[in-house]
Formats: sequence, structure tokens, C-alpha cells
Amino acid sequence: MAKTYRILLAAMLIFIACDMNAQSSKESRYLFHFNPFNQVQPSAPKHGRTVKVLFDMGLVSQFYNTDPHYTTGTTANGSYTIGLKLSIPVLQNGNILIGGEYMNHNFNFYSYYFAPGYSFLYDGNEIYNHAIEMDELHIPIQYKINFNPEARKVKTFYATIGWIYRYMFYDNSLITNSNNGKFVWEGQGDITTLFQLFGPTGSSAMEVGLGYQHNRLSNGNAWFFEIEYKYGFSPYLYAGNNNGSNSVQFTLNSLSFKLGLRL
Repeated sequence: MAKTYRILLAAMLIFIACDMNAQSSKESRYLFHFNPFNQVQPSAPKHGRTVKVLFDMGLVSQFYNTDPHYTTGTTANGSYTIGLKLSIPVLQNGNILIGGEYMNHNFNFYSYYFAPGYSFLYDGNEIYNHAIEMDELHIPIQYKINFNPEARKVKTFYATIGWIYRYMFYDNSLITNSNNGKFVWEGQGDITTLFQLFGPTGSSAMEVGLGYQHNRLSNGNAWFFEIEYKYGFSPYLYAGNNNGSNSVQFTLNSLSFKLGLRL
């Protein structure tokens, strides 16, 4: 009888072991099995942070400060900026931004005008309107810090800070008589920088900005809106009709409102 019990016990153990092995297989129809996480897949696609191209355009509010001894009535006109940069991811929530920006400036003021061969007399009779146009190339090196993970959040905010090499490659001065509106003189090459960097029209500036970015999580593309302030470290010198008749020193800073794409 004891031998019969031992045979029945062995058969029961074999049956239980086979049943447990069947439950642990991939084809198991049981709710419980020994590999419950093998078939779990992420619900959203994943992508790594990659190098992106930033393209932006914007309007510029200009801040001029001219020499009050030789100028009056400084007025800023419409100005704009166009930029193209590379966004290189660094650390967990940061980016390095490098590239180039074109910025156009337009402003005018009243001052003196002295024709070649005439003596200088600063008598306060500033009746000549000097309309100035400047084109600059900015080469920025900026650091962007994201306040939210841009790879996981649709809406993110960020801040930027950086240094800019500022190169003025074109300037034009148009002088008219404000009493009668008659043309007096027009020419280029009247403006240089006080603290020159890599040439007479080169200087440097710093930049700080705040922005909002709307991300597409599937591929990392985005559109963004940004407010950026630029402060120039060097004033500009305006000679006046290439004869040094005016010798006006002025500063030029700007506040830009940009809309752009990240591709």
C-alpha cells in the first residue's frame, strides 16, 4: 500500500510541474504567468535630442543715445532681423546656439553739416536731417537653458544668454536741409566703432532672451516665439560727409521680437 501511495504522489508532482510550465510559456492563456512584462511596449515613440536648424524673423525696437551737444530729435524707424542657427544639445536641458543673424537699422537725427573748405561753427543751428541706415552681421555664441524637457513636453519655456561678434558691413548717410527739404549730401563709410574688434567696423555685444517653444514630440521639430535684448559694448562714431564735420558718438542697442521654426 505504501508503494502505491508513493507512485500516486510522484504522479501528482509531475502533473503539477507540467501545469506550471505550461502557464509560463508565451502561448499561455492564463491571466498569471511567470514573465508578465515580456510583451509590454512603450505607448509613445522615443527620439533622442539631435542637432536642429533654427530659422527666425522678427521686428526690432531700437534704442539710440546720441551726443546731445551735436544732435537733436533722434528718431528710430522700422527695423528687422533674420537669423539662421544650429542648435546643439548639451547636458540634460541645454543647447549651444551658433550661426548668423542679419540686422537692419534705420534712424535719423538733426545736426550740423559742413561742406568741404568751410570752417566749423557750432552755434546750435542744427537744421540738417541725417538719415542713417546700417546693416550688421551678428555671429552669436549662445547658451539656451530649457525650463522643461523639450523632448517630453509639448509646451516649453526657455532662456538664452550669449556673446555676439557684431560686424557692420554697410552704412549710408542721407543729409537734407530741414528748412526747405533740399538734398545736401549722400554717401557711405561714415560710421566706425569706438572699440574696434577685428577691423574698424567690428565690435562685440551681449544678448539675453526669453522664449516659448511648441514642440512636436515625434520628431523634435518646433515653432517658437522669442524676445531678445542686445547690448553693444562699443559706441559708434559718425564722421559726417567723410570730412569729420559732425563727429557724433552714439550707442545702439535693440529689443527684438522673433518668430521662428526649429527643423
